[in-house]
Amino acid sequence: MSGQGPGAWIARLEAEIARELGQPVSLAAGGEAPEPARSLADRLEVPGVGLTLAADRDDVAALLTEARVIEAGQADAEMVGELWSGILASVAARLGGRAGVAAAGFTGEPCTLRLGGATMRLALRVESSGAGAAPEPAVPPAARPQGNFDLLLEVELDASVRFGSREMELKDLLELGPGDVVELDRHVADPVDLIVGDRIVARGEVVLVNGNFGLRVTEVAEPVRRLESIRCVW
Repeated sequence: MSGQGPGAWIARLEAEIARELGQPVSLAAGGEAPEPARSLADRLEVPGVGLTLAADRDDVAALLTEARVIEAGQADAEMVGELWSGILASVAARLGGRAGVAAAGFTGEPCTLRLGGATMRLALRVESSGAGAAPEPAVPPAARPQGNFDLLLEVELDASVRFGSREMELKDLLELGPGDVVELDRHVADPVDLIVGDRIVARGEVVLVNGNFGLRVTEVAEPVRRLESIRCVW
């Protein structure tokens, strides 16, 4: 066991998971451990330390639903696993290492993660990666999950820019004609949205590129929010 036990890592993991989900979470030692048979296990390699997390699959689905990463009743088991691994990969990247898959049947010290009305059972194990071990090479902040997720990376998705919207009565819609002006709910100086599927993945300002409209990105969603857009290929 590393000189730093699970307790030394709980606050760091709590802060990084909260950052990735974009909402405050509470992570504390204790509670009921997840059943190994239905757990999602991931190993996070950081300099000199290996962190292994196991989480109950149903609890992960409830957490992602509470965080509005997925919609209630649309939690595909494989997608839940990929999204959770993606969250942990980004967490590992910011802790200075990389994520890997843990051995099946892992058990560790129980922890409880809470977000709103969702409670997630976790097991955490902290192990030394070897005295004086060289730090693992850092991965980019937009680290992506392992396994079958790579098969999706060449899938083409339709992206569109939304300037604004407006609710209209049917009679007004039917009366539209050439020359009519429809006022949108967005000021001319406000950023426009880049939409993939039904999700906003970035915002920016409209520019001209070789005679075509383009979008200069000024802000992007957290990696896990951008991953939400892959729901449209299921």
